[in-house]
Amino acid sequence: MNNPLNRRTRNIAGSATRRAALKTLGSSLALLVGLAGIVLGGSGPDPALHRVIVTGNSDWSIVPANLAPPFLIVGTDGDFYVRHLPLVGKIRLAGRGVSIDGKISADFNAELDSTFSGPLWAPVIITANINGSKTLLFEGNATGTTAGLVSVGAIKLDGRGPFEGARLELGFTEIGPGNTDTYDLKGVLTQCPGR
Repeated sequence: MNNPLNRRTRNIAGSATRRAALKTLGSSLALLVGLAGIVLGGSGPDPALHRVIVTGNSDWSIVPANLAPPFLIVGTDGDFYVRHLPLVGKIRLAGRGVSIDGKISADFNAELDSTFSGPLWAPVIITANINGSKTLLFEGNATGTTAGLVSVGAIKLDGRGPFEGARLELGFTEIGPGNTDTYDLKGVLTQCPGR
């Protein structure tokens, strides 16, 4: 019964069974690792969780618009060209866990027809006093249009200082008929995960 041929056959059969079992185990482990990577990858930080809807208002009450030379140039074509008109005002924004009460500054430019309508653009910054120190919070650009000096458009800003890595995108609408220099603001603050 203890035939050397039988032992050898059993060893070969056992070896083949162990190899098959190891291959199956290896395939199973590889599948589990792959699935874990998919599940973990899908459960990482969700950018939507770091998006905050913000609303507020702004004005140009500190340095109001002065549409006069040297900032206003009348072209030979009859159009009005506004260049580097300094504007400074108050801004207030609030949303879930976010409150900004500061100053907004713009280097206003526009190309207006005889009805004071046309495209506008401006580099923009937002600052605030934090612990008694003037701090830059956001900087970027505004673009839009004005019709009879009533303006609408968008402001896209990158975060600085305490908002480093954040993005603030706002729509602005001037309040009321005529040039009121007061704006409703609505938009989204996308915060950097981990900040």
